[in-house]
Amino acid sequence: MQPRPSLIPDQRGRRLTQLPTKHTTKQHHLHRGYSGLIGATLALIAFGVVLVFVERGDSAAFDLAVTQRWQQVTFPGLLPLMQLVSWFGFRPQSIVLGLGIIAGLLLSRQWLAGGVALLALVTGSLSGLIKDLVQRPRPALDQHEIIIRFPVGGYSFPSGHVLSYVIFLGFLAYLAMTLPKQRLLRYLLPSPLLGLIILIGPSRIYLGQHWATDTLGSYFLGTAFLLLIIALYRKAEAQQARTQST
Repeated sequence: MQPRPSLIPDQRGRRLTQLPTKHTTKQHHLHRGYSGLIGATLALIAFGVVLVFVERGDSAAFDLAVTQRWQQVTFPGLLPLMQLVSWFGFRPQSIVLGLGIIAGLLLSRQWLAGGVALLALVTGSLSGLIKDLVQRPRPALDQHEIIIRFPVGGYSFPSGHVLSYVIFLGFLAYLAMTLPKQRLLRYLLPSPLLGLIILIGPSRIYLGQHWATDTLGSYFLGTAFLLLIIALYRKAEAQQARTQST
């Protein structure tokens, strides 16, 4: 038989307020955990669909059309903005900035958040393994008037920039929405992080360094990893709270 929830009167003693019990709290965490797993599974399936299209060559016309149309867009400040958005994802600045943020979390005694952020940073760098398996060439100068702002080496699918931004910056955005006590900070701090995540895909295409499906696949794969990392963090956080309460 399940325990009944506790009821207490409010300050004026006129209403009864239901307090969460251990059973209802556990159910809540299980529901959130299952939601994250379902979302991660759907994102992995979507990544698989994109990968199949890329491997079969069915995405070539779509990728070329997206790149040509997007690179035709010009207005003052667009190119510097696209370059700035991508700049944060290149080494060594990506490593220096990432480790600096993690060090800041650890120095503020956010041990769990810092440890999981390190996991997110490392996970975001795994794109190279998939690139070596897929071996998709990057956009080239001789391909139908595509503009290559500056060439980069390696393979194209999936986009390492997009994958690392979604996983690492996505987890930092989650922390920024949950750790601060002030509501205003919970709105302000995630905004630039989410802005970088949204813009990094268009940036990689505009600079001529990735195809559209490279970035799309990384958005899906990154979302799957991000949801799993957040689920892991929530589980560890709940376990930590139970340990401290005993």
